[in-house]
Amino acid sequence: MAPRRIWLSPRVETFGRYELLRKLATGGMGQVFLARQKGPVGFQKLLVVKRLLPHLSEDQEFIQMFLDEARIAGLLNHPNIAQIYELGDVDGVLYIAMEYVQGEAVSQVNARANHRKGGLPLGLKCRIIADAAAGLDHAHQARTPSGRRLGLIHRDVSPQNVLVGFNGNVKLIDFGVAKAAGKLSQTIVGTIKGKHAYMSPEQARGEELDARSDVYGLGIVFYELLTSQRLFKRESDMATLKAVVGARVALPSEAVPGIPKTLDAVVMKALARKREERFQSAGEFQLALEDFLLAERLPGTPAHLTAFMKDLYATELEEERFASEPTVIQYDPRLAREASSSSSTQVAPPQGQGQQTRQTRAPAQGGGASPGTPPRTRATQAPAPRRPVSTHEPGEDTEET
Repeated sequence: MAPRRIWLSPRVETFGRYELLRKLATGGMGQVFLARQKGPVGFQKLLVVKRLLPHLSEDQEFIQMFLDEARIAGLLNHPNIAQIYELGDVDGVLYIAMEYVQGEAVSQVNARANHRKGGLPLGLKCRIIADAAAGLDHAHQARTPSGRRLGLIHRDVSPQNVLVGFNGNVKLIDFGVAKAAGKLSQTIVGTIKGKHAYMSPEQARGEELDARSDVYGLGIVFYELLTSQRLFKRESDMATLKAVVGARVALPSEAVPGIPKTLDAVVMKALARKREERFQSAGEFQLALEDFLLAERLPGTPAHLTAFMKDLYATELEEERFASEPTVIQYDPRLAREASSSSSTQVAPPQGQGQQTRQTRAPAQGGGASPGTPPRTRATQAPAPRRPVSTHEPGEDTEET
């Protein structure tokens, strides 16, 4: 699937202390926006705001799930997990402010590399999954500030939730259906949550889960990354679940000649249907991949991934550099030349020239409101869009087809 192009909105909505620059995605629980936080002396930061869908604001079950996602992810601090900055509400609308990952889902990166570069190098495929496993292992081992084990299980490890940044950083996202001790919402035994094509056999059967279920999900993601083929996806949900439980899994080297047999063994161990035969932790899975990279002497360091991504997305990086410029809402050739030739960027236009400039001034209300003033939502006019930009789709809850 080609990278999605999203036009910048001609209107910038002020939501509390954030400016919502453009919508990135709409998932099962919330809308996701690229946002900008503004502060004193020209402080500005790009981030993502996930806002609970309006029609769910009175649904206690979804409110609790939304709060759980923020509380759980807020306890996780790891380079391979997208960070949560804040949980809050604006006029009764709950939101989560989180790290903006400038990149795309691993499946989109793979498709683009297949189209433009003849495929992702094997070493980089291993690097992406090893880094995702590192983040997953940290989540599984996480504890509360008091030292109590969270017992966290992601339950939705899928290509959409493994992002690869244009800078080569791999990030695990979306703990919206995660299971953890002390959650406000609880899943009834036998209830299936997650994307059917990336479930473990025990998850498909509605059984009690542990961290090894996530290992299996990541094994499916790895298999599909290696072969560029869907593993268990069928025409219906029921057929997909039956395939997860009982369909034969061909060796990756059978699907793609040239994959080393030693890597077959790693993949098939992650995909063992009996959980006691799998890697017993995501950390074990990561170490197996690191050992494979060393034994095969493959270029698979983070630096190699960074260089490949910068080359693969060179055009998007140039467009995004100007589209995400704190004082510029859209790409404009004139402003691009000015930004390149000037050592500093003008934060606000001179008084009286507001109608003749394409730069965006800080709104009169929003981030600068006094502590006693309740935040309000309003929209300010911004220039009409010129060019699209490429972005990832964090938190999207629909199953990829």
